Formats: sequence, structure tokens, C-alpha cells
Amino acid sequence: MASAAAVDTMPDALRQSRYHMKRCFARLTGLGRRLMKFQHIKDEIEQTIEDKIERSKVLEGSLGDILSSTQEAAVVPPYVAFAIRHSPGIWDYVKVHADSLSVDIITSTDYLKFKETLFDEDWAKDENALEIDFGAFNVGIPSLALPSSIGDGLGYVSKFMTSMNTKGPESAKPLVEYLLTLDHHGEKLMINETLNTVGKLQAALLIADVFISALPKDTPYQNFEQK
Repeated sequence: MASAAAVDTMPDALRQSRYHMKRCFARLTGLGRRLMKFQHIKDEIEQTIEDKIERSKVLEGSLGDILSSTQEAAVVPPYVAFAIRHSPGIWDYVKVHADSLSVDIITSTDYLKFKETLFDEDWAKDENALEIDFGAFNVGIPSLALPSSIGDGLGYVSKFMTSMNTKGPESAKPLVEYLLTLDHHGEKLMINETLNTVGKLQAALLIADVFISALPKDTPYQNFEQK
């Protein structure tokens, strides 16, 4: 499994195998924009470097560690961005230029925006696009550290939050206060001051659930947003 330090050595590793890597990246970008999982990347490399001995030489060391820890890659020619998970919860993101093999270490936000260009380029470039940081919920929540826990994070957090918020109205008060602070250019994003207590929010959610449950699943949001 790759370490964070291995990412720093990626430029040198690519240069050492420049011929094969140029061919691999040309193949990765040759089919245009796409999202690739680890197995897809592995298959493309195997088809590009057919000789097993030569392929094992290219993939030994840090380059092989990085590619084996890659969970997915977003391809927007001439760039390929990699999402690399070193261990549960520890990620790095890099963007490689297919022609020059230059490497840029990018943030998770930059990676997600790059990935979004596969589906909606206008949104990815929109400075006013909504981005919500759930980092505030990390405080006090134990981290998952076992590989067997991968994929269960959402369920775990949901159970944790449920147990915390069902101890009584006061236990859910910090959540209400946090939702009230979320705004964009002065406009509330989640709830407004009319729902400034746990009781009011719970009552509103119950009413909303009953109302929305009665609507067909394909009802456009515009048809009931004012309700």
C-alpha cells in the first residue's frame, strides 16, 4: 500500500519509465473523458505493456504502490487525476499531464471539481456552485481505522448521530445551531430562524415527510419547493 511519501516520488518514477508511461497515458486519454476504477486502469496497463517481465519492472517500487492504491481516476484529456487511498481515511490526489508526465498534487476539492467536469463542466467552473463542508461533524466522532470498515462509514456516522440526537432535545441542539449557521451571501441554506429549536425542526420534518411521501417519485422539485 502506498504511503503519502510515495506520491512525492511519483514525478521521478514516471520519468524513469517514460517510454512505457507515455504509452499508458496515451491509452488512458485516448478514449476521451471517462471515470476509471482500479481494475480498468490495471487492464489498460496490461494491454499497453504486454510483456509480463517488462511490466513488473515498470510497476516495481513507488509507482506500482501508487497505482495499486488508486481507487479511481478521472480522465479529462490531456489530464488524468488519481484518487489514491493509502489507508482507511488517508487520501492523496494527483493530476498527471499525459504528454509531459508532469505531476501536480491537488486538494480533494480540486479533484471533485475535476471529476465533475465529466458530467457538468459548467457547474465545475461555477464560482457560486454549492459546496458543503461536513467537517464540523467529525468532532467527537470516532474514526474508522480497519480495512473491513471501508464502505460502512455513512452507516456508522448515521448510527452515531442517531444515538446522539435521540437522548433528548438538548442533545440535538448543536445540530440545529450548526444548520442555522449555513448560509450563502446572507441566504440560509438549510433552515431559517422559524425553525430555531429542536422541537420546531422535528415537527417541520414530520410534516414534510408526510407531504413528500404522498407525491410521485418523479415529481419535479419546482412543483413543491414553495410548500
